[in-house]
Order: sequence, then structure tokens, then C-alpha cells
Amino acid sequence: MSVPIILSGPILRRAEADRVCIWLATSKPATIKAHIYRLRDLKNNTRDLAIGIGTTKTLRLGQMLHVALVIASPTIKSDGIQKINRFPTDEILAYDTEVFVDNDSRGMRLNDLGLLSGESSIAYNNQTSIPLPTFVLSGNDHTPSTILHGSCRKLHAQGEDCLAAADEIIGASVEDVSKRPRALFLTGDQIYADDVAMPLIQHITKFGIELLGWEEPIHGLNKKLTEIGIGERQQIVNDHAKFTSQKAGNHLLSFGEFAAIYLLAWNAQNWPDIIHERDSSTSNNRNDNNKTEDNDAYRKQLDHLKHAYHVLPKVRRVLANISTYMIFDDHDITDDWNITKEWHDNVKNSDCGKQIVCNGLAAFWVFQGWGNNPDLYSHDFIDNITGYLQNDGSIERQDFEYYIWNFHGWSFSVPTNPLSIFVDCRTQREYNSQRGAPELLSEEALQLLSRTAQQAKYHNSDPIIIVSPTPVFGFELAEKLQGYLAHLSGPYNWDLESWSASEHGFTHFITFLVEKLGPRYCVFLSGDVHYSFTMDAKFTLLPNDDRKEEEKRMQAVQLTSSALKSTSFGGRLLIGDILDRIYEFISNKKTVRIGWNVQSGSSKHIDELLQEQNKSNIPNENLSSVVLHLDESSTSKNGLDILKSHFEVERTPAWMESRRILKTSGYKHTCVLADNNLGMLIFDKYSRTIKHELLVYKAKDATNVCEATVQIAPWVGDFP
Repeated sequence: MSVPIILSGPILRRAEADRVCIWLATSKPATIKAHIYRLRDLKNNTRDLAIGIGTTKTLRLGQMLHVALVIASPTIKSDGIQKINRFPTDEILAYDTEVFVDNDSRGMRLNDLGLLSGESSIAYNNQTSIPLPTFVLSGNDHTPSTILHGSCRKLHAQGEDCLAAADEIIGASVEDVSKRPRALFLTGDQIYADDVAMPLIQHITKFGIELLGWEEPIHGLNKKLTEIGIGERQQIVNDHAKFTSQKAGNHLLSFGEFAAIYLLAWNAQNWPDIIHERDSSTSNNRNDNNKTEDNDAYRKQLDHLKHAYHVLPKVRRVLANISTYMIFDDHDITDDWNITKEWHDNVKNSDCGKQIVCNGLAAFWVFQGWGNNPDLYSHDFIDNITGYLQNDGSIERQDFEYYIWNFHGWSFSVPTNPLSIFVDCRTQREYNSQRGAPELLSEEALQLLSRTAQQAKYHNSDPIIIVSPTPVFGFELAEKLQGYLAHLSGPYNWDLESWSASEHGFTHFITFLVEKLGPRYCVFLSGDVHYSFTMDAKFTLLPNDDRKEEEKRMQAVQLTSSALKSTSFGGRLLIGDILDRIYEFISNKKTVRIGWNVQSGSSKHIDELLQEQNKSNIPNENLSSVVLHLDESSTSKNGLDILKSHFEVERTPAWMESRRILKTSGYKHTCVLADNNLGMLIFDKYSRTIKHELLVYKAKDATNVCEATVQIAPWVGDFP
């Protein structure tokens, strides 16, 4: 395979008024220079009037893997007159990069690299006269904020890659500041490290070794990576790494393999020739029956991969033309990552498991985390990764793993309007038992969230966007079914790690937001679950004996978009055709939960409590909340009145919460979308609305749009 100079990128990362970050990966050491322009200057042929510039050298991660995050700052012209000290907002800006390799004094710009013409152009110059990739910085409160979001992108999954729908959205609004999206939030599972396609795994292994220039030995294995056949890694990760993924036959192991799959996910030039072949077969030495089954699966995966491959130029153009922010979820490392204390401890005590997790986290930083906010990563952090990967003995594997395993600074803020904060729900969990559902954010994580908000100059009572990989306010029917199945078969088969699975963790998190940050309303952006919905919710802290203050309340808007390319037929059938139809029968109801802050307990439906009212009062040690289904016109206080009329309540409830999934227009089902999709949030402060569009990308550039609109309550802010 001929390796290109630009392995991946340019990808536009953190972009704000005082800096613009652009990420690239190259196959040779290079100096990268970035130039920022006003689009109007480019159209007037005044390209020499760059309003921003930045220069950096690439970091060496391997013999043929070098990465750079070039940060462009506003310029001061040589005549001594300051032309600009902040980049303009709400205006179309453009950028170009220069790549200097082999001490060549002449840099290669994007046009020299062949990235500005033809089908692989990263500029929208086929539809317009725009010569370079472009973007918009948010700034004006009067302009509606538009954010794209999605998760779960498995290259060999069924259906079209809906990240390509963003290409259509940006292309249609490329010069329209009022409509153009300002940011793209990728909310987890940007790669599937545990579930890798059979036609790609051997190429990924060889490509990874070529990138690093050395083959990483995997602790506990008595063979090289190149000696492992297709589909032969399940037992390796189960026995040696103590992982619980059930689709781990081609699990990534080395850092080189993790790096390789990112480069495939973002650039078609890194793909093997096999993608162009009509038919292929596996090389496994298995019996004929298994070999036939593998061949069928192999061909099916190859067909799905071809769909992904053909839209990669669009994906690359999207990532070049919108500020992109990313957080991990489990598949970025391995399925079930830190799902229970038992899992966490088993893997931590496994040299092989710890090695793979840290390889995945290091790759996440290189390809995803670094560009979110470069200020979060010290020189010591970077030196630990580069020192280990350079394989010169300066950083031993054990020291590298200890540093990465214990690093908990992955959460970050994003300069959107309102402010957005991404929370790490994987490495800072709280466990109350060996196999029980975890609290997704520990007290340490909550304090980090508060500090992150303060550092971003968040003002209490302002609205806020919280990005949580898994929905905070979930689809209850699906989560209850998941909980029931997990109770029967254990936590690892059904991913029992929703927010609701630990009611104490959920209420503690929401209570923390209400009391510490006090947002007028909070928008939760999530993915993970392989279906999508829009929910309007309320959470109220009630005055009680322990807290004499007046009640505090928060409107919560849950926007969930999943998956970009990972929804299976079984998932669509379960969610779309069964659970959603059941929900239709109660769609004129809203769920109200009234609860007490106790450590243990479970939720019970009011009908069950009516049968038990003569046996015990509530609350008790086995009960922390009561669930009611009320008419749409009812309020939470109606629920409290109903509760009091049926029970002799010894303690005043601490909180009330109501939630309602909104009907979605443009889709055959009413509430929940189960096809691959991309989400688009349109926040309009003046109309007091949050519109959530779910874009289902079809072949031939056709996109179906399903949408729901949430009305922001009048009490939440000072609106004209």
C-alpha cells in the first residue's frame, strides 16, 4: 500500500475567538503552518491578508506516524498596526495549511496535496466558489445555535453512514451564517475496538506495525500479532485481558492497531485493496462448516464496508469544515469498559488487559482528546505517551500504563452558546458492589464538572448543555427491559449501566446540577443506545426537614441521537416495532417519579404499592421512589397529592421528576427513531424553542428529516 503524506486530516478541532486548532496526521516528520482568512477577502483575491497564523512541529509517535495540533492565533501585521486581536464571530472564515517535510523550504498547501479538487475535495467548491475549507465561530446571542451530534459509528454495520448527512447540511448552508452548524459533537464509540471487521483486521495489524516501525508484544501472548488469524482473538481477550465483550474475535490489541483503525475511519486512502475486490474468503484454519459460516459473514461485512468506504470523502470534508469535539464511550476501548467493580478490578490486575486499555486511551488522546482542549494535557502527559511509543526505553511500559490508567482529566468544556460540557462517564465511576450497576459519575467527577464550568466562566442560572455518552433521562421501557434481562443473565450481556440503573447516582447527579450550577434549563446530548428520541423533563428539589430552602427546579431537555452506523435489524425491530408501539398507548401520559434520598431501593409502580399499602409505610429501606403515570395536563404537584391521598407518608419526599418523550414528525413511529441517524440541535433563545432534527441519510444524497420541538418554559430565563 502506498502511504500518503497526509494520513488523516485536516480536522478542525477547538475553535474560538482567540485560537483555532487544526489536527493532522502525517507519514513523515513535518512542520505544519496554518493560515486563517475571512472568506470575503478570499473572494476579493486578497489571500495575503491572513487574519490568523500558527506553526508547529509534528509529534513523532512512530516511524511513519506523526501528528500535529497546529494552533492559529489572531495576527498583528508587520507594520506594527494591530489588525485583529480576536477572530470575528458569526462570519464565514476559511483556512489553509502548509506542510513542510524533509527540510524543504517550500511547503505543500492543501491544493498541492490534491485536497481542493475532484471528488476528494475537502472544500465545498463543487457547489459554490469557496476555495478552501470554512467554518463559523459562535458569538452573537441573537443567532440561533445549531449543533450536530451523533455516536456509534461501526464501519461494517448495516445501512448508510449518517455522518455523511452532515456533508449535505453543511453544503446547503455553507455561506448562510444563520443556518450553518457551528459544531459537531461526537458523543462516543467513534471506533469499535472490540468489534472489528474481518476483511480489515489483518490489514490493520500490518498497517499498525508499519506506522510504528516496530511490533508491540502483547503481554501473556506467545505469538506475534501477525501470527493471529482472523477471528482468533476472542479467547485471548477473555482469558488474558479479562474482557467480557462477546464480539471480540478481532479485538484491537496494540497501539498501532488502534491508530490504524482511526486512520481508516477518516481517510479512504488508508484502506486495503481488498475493498475493491468482488469476493474474498477468510484465511482461518477451521473446519469446513465454520469456514462456510465465516465466509458468509465475511462477504456481508465486506458489502457493508463498501458503503462506508464510498462516503469517506464526505466524512473527511465534514471533519475539515466544522469544529469537532469528541468523548469516548466503551467501544472506543472495549465493550463493557468499567461496567462493574468486578470488571474494573479484574482488568486492572491483568497485565494484558491494562496494556490494551491504556493503548486505547493513548490512541483516544492522539486522535480525539487532544483537539478538544489542548490546555488539559501537560508536557508530562504528552511525554509519557511519546516516550513509550518511541520504544527507546525512556518511558517503560509499566510507567506509561500507570500514568494513563490513573489520568482522570478527560472532561472538558466547549465554547458554544450556551456553554457545553462533556463529561467522562467511564473512568470516574462509583461502585457500591462487585456486580451491581455503577454510579456513572463519582463525587470526584462532579467536582471536576463544577471546576470545568467555573474555568469556562459559567454563571449560575445560565442554561447549559451537558454531553453524556449515555442518556441521562432515558427511554424507560427499553431501560426496564434491559434491567430485567440483566437481572436474569448478569450485567455483561445487557450492558446494565444506564443512569437509571443506579437511582442514587442519577438523583445525586441531577441534585448536584440544580444546587451547584442552578441552570435555568439543561440540555443533555447523548447517544450510545442505538435509537433516538427527544424528551422534555422537569426535576424539582422539595423543601423538607433537612433543607428549609424553597423548592428548586430545572427543566431538562434530553436529545438522543444514535447510531451513526451501527443499528442492527434486531435493534430496529425491538425499539421501532415493539417498544415504540407500546409507548403509543401511553403517549398521552407522562411519567412522574417522587423519591427520597436513600442509598438503596428500587422504583415500584403505584399499582404495586396500592397492594402493599397495608403492609408497610413508605419510604423504607427497600424503596426510594414511587412511579406514577399521569395525564398530560397533570402537574408534578398533582402526583404528590395523589401519593398523599393513598399513603401515610412519614417523611416528606426530597425530589420530584417528570418526563415525557415527544412525538416525532416525519417518521413511521411516533416517538422513537431506530434507524441510523445524525442529530441536529437548533437552539433559538428568542422563540423559546429547542428543535431536535434527526437526519436519516439514504443513498444518492437523500436525507429524511424527523423532528420534534421542545418549548422552554417561560420561568427559565429573562427573555424579551
